[in-house]
Amino acid sequence: MTPACGHYAAPPPTPSVFGRQCGHLLRLLTGLAIILIAPSVGNAAKPAMSYVLDLRQPRTHLIQVTWTVPEAAPSTEIQFPAWNATYQIRDFVRHVQDLTATCDGKPVQLARVDVDTWHSGQEPCTSLEIHYAVFANEEGPFGSAFDETHAFMNFAMVLFYLPQERGRACRLKILLREGWKLASVLGEPDAAGEVDAADYDELADAPAEAGTFQEYDYEQGGKGGKRAAYRIIVHADPTVYSPDRLLDSVEKITAAETALMDDLPFTHYTFILHFAGRGGGGMEHANGTAITVRASDLQKRWEGFESVVAHEFFHAWNVKRIRPQALEPVDYVHGNDTRDLWFSEGVTSTYGDYTMLRAGLIDRPSFYQRLAGHIRDLQSRPARLTQSLEISGREAWLEKYPDYWRPERSISYYNKGELVGFLLDLALRHATHSRASLDDVMRRLNSDFARRHRFFTQRNLVSVIHDVAPEFESMDRFFADYLTGTREFDYDTYFGYAGLGLIRSSVAEATLGFEIVSRQTGGEVTVESVDANSSAADAGLQPGDVLVEMDGVPLNFPPQVDGRKPGTRVEFTLHRGGQTRKIKFDLSETRASAYRLEEIPGATADERRFRDDWLSGKTEP
Repeated sequence: MTPACGHYAAPPPTPSVFGRQCGHLLRLLTGLAIILIAPSVGNAAKPAMSYVLDLRQPRTHLIQVTWTVPEAAPSTEIQFPAWNATYQIRDFVRHVQDLTATCDGKPVQLARVDVDTWHSGQEPCTSLEIHYAVFANEEGPFGSAFDETHAFMNFAMVLFYLPQERGRACRLKILLREGWKLASVLGEPDAAGEVDAADYDELADAPAEAGTFQEYDYEQGGKGGKRAAYRIIVHADPTVYSPDRLLDSVEKITAAETALMDDLPFTHYTFILHFAGRGGGGMEHANGTAITVRASDLQKRWEGFESVVAHEFFHAWNVKRIRPQALEPVDYVHGNDTRDLWFSEGVTSTYGDYTMLRAGLIDRPSFYQRLAGHIRDLQSRPARLTQSLEISGREAWLEKYPDYWRPERSISYYNKGELVGFLLDLALRHATHSRASLDDVMRRLNSDFARRHRFFTQRNLVSVIHDVAPEFESMDRFFADYLTGTREFDYDTYFGYAGLGLIRSSVAEATLGFEIVSRQTGGEVTVESVDANSSAADAGLQPGDVLVEMDGVPLNFPPQVDGRKPGTRVEFTLHRGGQTRKIKFDLSETRASAYRLEEIPGATADERRFRDDWLSGKTEP
């Protein structure tokens, strides 16, 4: 997924075993006692809330919602999320309209407290019923969309919740237009057409797709003979992909990652896939994922789709279950501290690439090429010398501001975090003579924290690494240099362990000759500055121009020139001053640093064995 952090510190968790680091038996027993007592009082004693969503008028883009709260107390507080799915405050309440309420059938005025919060009337209600509509016209895995072709719903963008009673169970029913069907990450609807969620948090983490989608399924085994049912939901023109290839790729990824983690933490998992004309990205959920890939990209570069699947599926462990304490409990209004995104997102990207290789979806040269590309991306950003990896995560909230993406201002916690994952793995293997690896760290975090329903802190992570590889004596220095500091990576040393060399060179590359001011999926692509000596400037491109198409292909992300040569003609359609224009020019030439990762011909037998172990995920006895 993408965005992230402000400087909000999440409130402390309620006293329970969940998320605590209990060093004293009395504290542990106290937590257990609270868990045992809780079901008999408070939220759990009240009937489930129910939501009914009407999807029978798609031309309006309006999802009509009826929310019923049984046994509502006087001045019941209701709230609409501003934060979820991506690490940004997104003010979902902007989509809400026509809010009304009744108390036991009689109209009641809702008093607005702030932009996200209302109170009901002074009287208790046997049944508080709230009606409203949500404008849903944001395609992609981070949005919610409703039109004549389909509906996709991230429920934190659609449903109010009770901030004082988040533990109440929920029931959800969706009224479909004729000919449509429903797929929910929560599972199949019951005989009444409803699905259940233990609480609002579970509901908010379980998107749904409605429409005339294609559907595929398979079963796969895991640890201890357990099996899981996998469901693949595809909203797309069925001619843009091969179902056999799709199933083959996804099955290889799920098999490789469940084997790596030696764990099958779910009984069912749902992939919701959109192969669209524009946009892209993926969003993880505990029991599923939503992924959007442009159909044209899918046909030209299938491995790009596989890479997103490998990343998002690994999130079923890393971040959804192996979860930082700072992300809990989720604060839907103020957001959470995201300093750990280097691990939750960056190291997940490390395992995305490992999975591609170990599942046989790419070969070693392709893996080296991908790794060299990640190095190039980091080295091309001057901000790597001023913004630490940890701060990159904490400032992920700022990603919604286009100027934040300037190379001089920020780095990506995905990019640098992924490289830290590779280097940390190499360091662990070198210190232990390949007897331990990053894989062991992930499995220990899973067994000691995720399976015990505990969240981890960075101190816990350091402790696990120390337990797994006590020989790694330079761990503190590694973290100080590369996580909290801005020291340049010592690529030569770490890759040298595996008999690999990083070859640096300077090459001529094509360049557009201008900088853009937006990297947000779905946002406008606006020209920020134009190189006065470029062909783009000669053609009349100006700062402030909004780019709509490149060579006839719609743009809602930065235009790319990868693989094109200097002098190649390009055509942009743009908006300027209320008018639509077309501009043609030849790509300019620039000198850029290039990187290649190669196997050293004179590598020793130990280095070659180390390399084989690293790339295959093997450790020595």
